[in-house]
Amino acid sequence: MKPFPKFSNILLPVAATTLNLFAQSDPVALPTLVVTADPDYKASTATKTDVPLKDIPASIQVVPVELLEDRGVTQVRQMLENVSGIQAESSYGGNGATFFNIRGFTTSNALRDGFRNYGYIATRDVQNIERIDVLKGPAGAIYGGTGSLGGYINTISKRPQDTAFGEAGITAGSYGLFRPTLDYNTPLGGDVSFRLNSAYEHSDGFRGDSGYDSYSVAPSFRWDISPGSSLTLLLEYNHLDREGFDFGVPNIENYRDLSTTRYYGLSSDYGENDTYAATLLFEHELNEKWTLRVGGHASQAHMLSTQTFPDLGSYSGGNLMPYYTYVDSDEDSADYAIQTELLGKFETGTFKHNVLFGIEAARFEHKYGNTPFYAVTLDLDDPDYPSPLGPKNQNGSGEGTEDDLGLYAQDLIELAPQIKILGSARADWFNSRVYRRNDLAEESSQFTFSPRAGIVWQPVETTSLYFSWNKSYAPVIGHSLSNATYDAETAKQYEVGIKQDLIKNQLSANLAVYDLTRDGILTADPTNPQNQIQTGEQASQGVELDLTGQISPGWKVIASYAYTEAEVKSDSYFPEGDALSNVPRQSGSLWSTYQFTEGSLKGFGFGGGVYFVGEREANLPNTYKLPFYWRADATLFYERENWKVQLNVLNVFDREYYTGGETGVFNYTLDPAQPTTAQLKVSYKF
Repeated sequence: MKPFPKFSNILLPVAATTLNLFAQSDPVALPTLVVTADPDYKASTATKTDVPLKDIPASIQVVPVELLEDRGVTQVRQMLENVSGIQAESSYGGNGATFFNIRGFTTSNALRDGFRNYGYIATRDVQNIERIDVLKGPAGAIYGGTGSLGGYINTISKRPQDTAFGEAGITAGSYGLFRPTLDYNTPLGGDVSFRLNSAYEHSDGFRGDSGYDSYSVAPSFRWDISPGSSLTLLLEYNHLDREGFDFGVPNIENYRDLSTTRYYGLSSDYGENDTYAATLLFEHELNEKWTLRVGGHASQAHMLSTQTFPDLGSYSGGNLMPYYTYVDSDEDSADYAIQTELLGKFETGTFKHNVLFGIEAARFEHKYGNTPFYAVTLDLDDPDYPSPLGPKNQNGSGEGTEDDLGLYAQDLIELAPQIKILGSARADWFNSRVYRRNDLAEESSQFTFSPRAGIVWQPVETTSLYFSWNKSYAPVIGHSLSNATYDAETAKQYEVGIKQDLIKNQLSANLAVYDLTRDGILTADPTNPQNQIQTGEQASQGVELDLTGQISPGWKVIASYAYTEAEVKSDSYFPEGDALSNVPRQSGSLWSTYQFTEGSLKGFGFGGGVYFVGEREANLPNTYKLPFYWRADATLFYERENWKVQLNVLNVFDREYYTGGETGVFNYTLDPAQPTTAQLKVSYKF
């Protein structure tokens, strides 16, 4: 096992001081928290309405903040390791954005409090996340066509509450990790509440030039205007400053021969990210059955960087690898949206309706500056050998914008207490524009119609059987020699499943079988690779199992398993039948904790988890595979009165493995796993 750099000097004094404080306190009874096992638990992401999960014909998983805290999660890429069918992918030079693979398909898009959020350069800190709703499969019937066709990840921000409370914590650990956090909530009077979440994090990283500093400040306000009416303002600012711009190691067949701790780039590399987000939510109960909801969202992200990455297309083997370095690259992105929704409940005869009507106007912008770039050669065996920079090139400036006007409607009908049907549809009018060097290069306008239908049958109170079908679209902008525009990419999915309450109101399971197909993917024109044609088709079929809840008082568990077959169905460049990269045929996880609730050990708890990812293709076209790996994590914690001390050890057995190699943008690199890491958190509630 490798040593823990700077571990004992930081953690042991903190632990000794904290345990001394505990020794002076009296033990108290600790509440048992059950978050998602209740079959009536509601997650609004799937339907935007207040409907129990058991009544929704879709695969939905909920990751509560308690699970993130138990696991010691500090990074976005760690958030979804306990959800079936999802793999973290390489982010943009370690910028911590939301890059995931869902049911075989890459996405950098996500939802932020129900609004679409382009996560390419926009970052988020887990400190301000209350829970994460994961909706599998395309969801254009509610959210339109500018997101992922594999699924949506909705991060829900912490909201102000009516009572005063607070929690301060400090986490310290391996590789110079130091992370203080604060969650403070207070009523301000006049039916106004205020909440502040903030975090700072420093890490030296286990790889050269992979250290970083980040901080997050997230104030929020809630005004209870009158009974049934409220106004909530959510603000967040995140800053990330990186020593380098770490893409990992080159994605080449002999990647195991490369150093896992060396930074493969230039000493001048760096990355700076700033993300600003504001969300305003107004809700008013018109009467007992109808509610009006109006929301606005704006987020802006800016990234400055000098980045060096491998040119695999020009690599012919050996120890000399061609790279490109982009100097002082300047990128911006922005999301703006306004939503107005009417929710209602009524009856027609014996049928009960739960309806939603909505309209959304949204705009997305992505800009990049006129950046110089150079060719350079690195010796994979000699970190002191970068060649002189080649001739200066200029990639020019560019901008892409997309406007979307969407109208949507949904009705969840209870035909009988045991039978519910869901129907929803959304019409979108898209207008996309691409500018190059301030000149309009391409423009397209498209109309899409995304339907969804499903049925739930509940033969007994603890069992829900469901079937669903949906179709979604995603606008496409590519490169055509004739400046032609393209039809929107299409996704269709069929899904059947069962939601089973294994222990009433305590332990539940969700089993889903799906068939998901993407059509209209842009591929290289075989007659001219500089042109693109719309002939690609990819498909993903699989089985997913998720189990979550409480087995007995103090004993919590969450487990997942996924069997996924994702492959190329047709393409002019990629061979038909090739498996999509970074998609394991089998993957799964198990995490469980136990806390003593009585006796002399009251307050003590322990837990651990195992994660496994099967063999998967490293690249597309397929030429070699990344092997199967497994990893174990563990935790030990103790609570007394308002204090808590928690030790987490990640990658307990120091397993060496690699992630990445995805089908998406960053398929030219692989990320080495972080070695055994320990972190100790001390927190105090007030």
